[in-house]
Amino acid sequence: MFSDKQLQTIIEGNAVGNYFPYDTNNEQEIEAHIRRLFYRLKRIPDVRLEAEWNHFGSGYASFVEIFCYRKEDITVIKEKNGERELEISGIIVDICRLAPVAIMGEDKRFKTIDIATNEELAGGFGSLLDDPRRVKVGKKFQTVERQLHQALEEFEYKNLDEAILKQPLTFKTKIATIYRKPREYKVMDALFYWED
Repeated sequence: MFSDKQLQTIIEGNAVGNYFPYDTNNEQEIEAHIRRLFYRLKRIPDVRLEAEWNHFGSGYASFVEIFCYRKEDITVIKEKNGERELEISGIIVDICRLAPVAIMGEDKRFKTIDIATNEELAGGFGSLLDDPRRVKVGKKFQTVERQLHQALEEFEYKNLDEAILKQPLTFKTKIATIYRKPREYKVMDALFYWED
């Protein structure tokens, strides 16, 4: 899908693409496009979204991570000492900032909430980046997955599957990732990385 030259361009932090806004390599235009997609996703009935726009608080992420879930997928694990522990099942959608591609897969998130103030006290979540085999969605979320796919297509994003993502890179490079060693890099690492 991508040439070695295009993948190296992406690794270097530059956008590739044949249509707007990726053909401009303009970060603000691309970010605005992803935000429009986010607001389109917000129109999906009964789906809640949480987006990570700020590069996970430091460094640079080549993607925006959006966690999508329904109210029915929130489970209260326990309530004690004025705190509520929640488990939230949903779908992670990672939108690449450097190419018009996305990935999605299931995740479980955990939150501890102050019952009186509704303030989040602690939390934990996973990532799709550790293994291309995580890029899949089960039957429980098929309806939501279809709706997410439709929105991605409207905004001209290709949702990549495991077969593409797990292909090894055929050239030597250095990627800021903690998930694999240089001689084990995959196409996924070139497209979706977080440099802390």
